[in-house]
Amino acid sequence: MTYLTGLALGISAGRQLSQLMRGDGFSLVHALPGRRRYLHDDLLHNKELAVAWQRHLASVKGIERVQVSPETGSVLVAYTFSEEYIDLVMEYLERLHKMPGPRSEYGKLGIDIQRFFRRMNRNVFKNTASTLDLRTVMALLMLLRGGAKMWNLGQRPSGPQMIWWAYSLLKGRSC
Repeated sequence: MTYLTGLALGISAGRQLSQLMRGDGFSLVHALPGRRRYLHDDLLHNKELAVAWQRHLASVKGIERVQVSPETGSVLVAYTFSEEYIDLVMEYLERLHKMPGPRSEYGKLGIDIQRFFRRMNRNVFKNTASTLDLRTVMALLMLLRGGAKMWNLGQRPSGPQMIWWAYSLLKGRSC
């Protein structure tokens, strides 16, 4: 076996192992014009996901009938639109499924960070008699720091950049 043959076999085996480990999402099992059956590993024994997909697919115009079975992990779709459109619908459903929900750890962390900064913004606004908000305070700090770097240290790239950021922050502020 040559080096290139071994490399090709290794890459092929790695891809197949990767597909087995991660799952491919929807796999088309049977297709007739206007009717398709898919299998999905995550759907197997997952009633909540089955209900969500049933509701989502039933709301798409052009889909006449949907049967989602958590016992077999299959989705049966009867539709009236083109084959390309059903491919797009199923790709969209797969992307939607892979997206973290608002109650997932990732989504929860983002929401917590947003709440923290909104609370801080309200406190700054309230404690400055409605004169300043967090955006304005950050812009003023950048303006002062940028000005100090420009005049005291003779730095030109980062000082003007901070002034530009301050201007950009103030530009979006509504009074």
